[in-house]
Amino acid sequence: MNEIKKINPVLRYFLVITSMFRTNIRDYGMYIALTVIFMTFAIMTNGLFLGPINFTNLLNQTAYVSVLAIGMTLVIVTRQIDLSVGFLGAFLGAYVVVAVENRGTAIPLALLSALVITIIVGIIKGFFVAKIKVPSFVITLAGMFIFKGFLMIRTNNRTIPTSNEFFNKIGVGYLSTAKIGNLDMITFIMGILIVIFLVLSSILKRRKNNKLGIENESLQIYITKTVFVIGILLYIAFNLASYRGISYLLLITLVVMVIYFFFTTKTTLGRRIYAVGGNPEAAELSGIKVTTIIIIVFISMGILALVSGVMYASYVQNTSPNHGPFWELYAIAATFIGGASASGGVGKIVNSLIGSVVIMSLKNGMALAGFNSNIEPIVLGSVLLLAVVFDIYTRNVRPVDLVGMYYARKKYREEYIEAKQGLKTAKKKLAAAKKAGEALIEYEYELTNAKSQYSRIKNMIRSSNEEDYQDMIKV
Repeated sequence: MNEIKKINPVLRYFLVITSMFRTNIRDYGMYIALTVIFMTFAIMTNGLFLGPINFTNLLNQTAYVSVLAIGMTLVIVTRQIDLSVGFLGAFLGAYVVVAVENRGTAIPLALLSALVITIIVGIIKGFFVAKIKVPSFVITLAGMFIFKGFLMIRTNNRTIPTSNEFFNKIGVGYLSTAKIGNLDMITFIMGILIVIFLVLSSILKRRKNNKLGIENESLQIYITKTVFVIGILLYIAFNLASYRGISYLLLITLVVMVIYFFFTTKTTLGRRIYAVGGNPEAAELSGIKVTTIIIIVFISMGILALVSGVMYASYVQNTSPNHGPFWELYAIAATFIGGASASGGVGKIVNSLIGSVVIMSLKNGMALAGFNSNIEPIVLGSVLLLAVVFDIYTRNVRPVDLVGMYYARKKYREEYIEAKQGLKTAKKKLAAAKKAGEALIEYEYELTNAKSQYSRIKNMIRSSNEEDYQDMIKV
């Protein structure tokens, strides 16, 4: 076949988008899952789940888990685990609340002393893991018990309410209460400005890549992704603006995310963290101080545990010896749902944040839909298991070009049919020879050749790209 009819533009667009999803399934899987969760609970609650009030409350409930998940991402990237962060965060939150509410300590001094504590704790954990070679599971499990005890001592086994304006502002405060009509315009304008910034940044990046000779993603994919992101951001901005705007809890989460996104993608230290997770031995040989990196990661985790603990105490407006359980498990689950790999070196900050939204959406949605509370842990555990299985099966996904495969099927149609028929015939001959008791070596050799020919044609089709057939396409 010397000429191939050009593919229909609509079909081509569909195949290009599908190729993108199949090639980047690790990155897009959780977004698809989150969309399904949102749509399911929206239907089950007659739209209440995605209403402005519940949507805002959902993001506020997710804030402390998101901050923990961001820190846990770096821990898991370096092939470690931290089981102590739940009670560490609860203890540090209690430490600050008790210092301010019961002992009259100034907010900056209380936060500074808590920061010193968590840095010391991070150094100790990192030293034991990196230098003494105590498994992180063991040292942080011990820390879980220790900080649970410190939490009970600090609170004296009592619930201590927060009354200071600092805690009230963080826990229930919003950036603006001024509205025009039913919308908080500051929130909506911020959403529009973020959209403009992202669009301009992506355009400038494409231009820069063109100048440097770096291949950009296809225009169809770029436009589709841009339109999708704009739609999501405007929906979020509209939903938040329709209620009370951006809360301080959400603002803190976004600030932490932006800082860590920049840190992990734009700094030398961030790249070294991923290098240590990818191959610690090679990182050490290349001059990276692995021990220092591990200590820094645990210090980072402790600092975010402090932020999370203060956020949670402010949100529920008290500190209690009952705070802390399952925090670390939610953070770990969010990180794995976000695509981080237990084998290290893989994990994205934004994806872990989305993973935390997945977890809290399930909790919030099931409660809103009236599910039996006993079912909740079963669902959460099942989702985590599916996420890990999904990670394993998509770890080595090869890029695919469905448009190229479409043209390849047209070009190699006759060869493919012939190879497939030859394989079927060879199998039948071998089966018949076995029944007749004949010598099988000749038929097995024929089957092997048929399989080889069939696999060769299939691989040629599978690895085809659209560019390979430009000269053969008939307009």
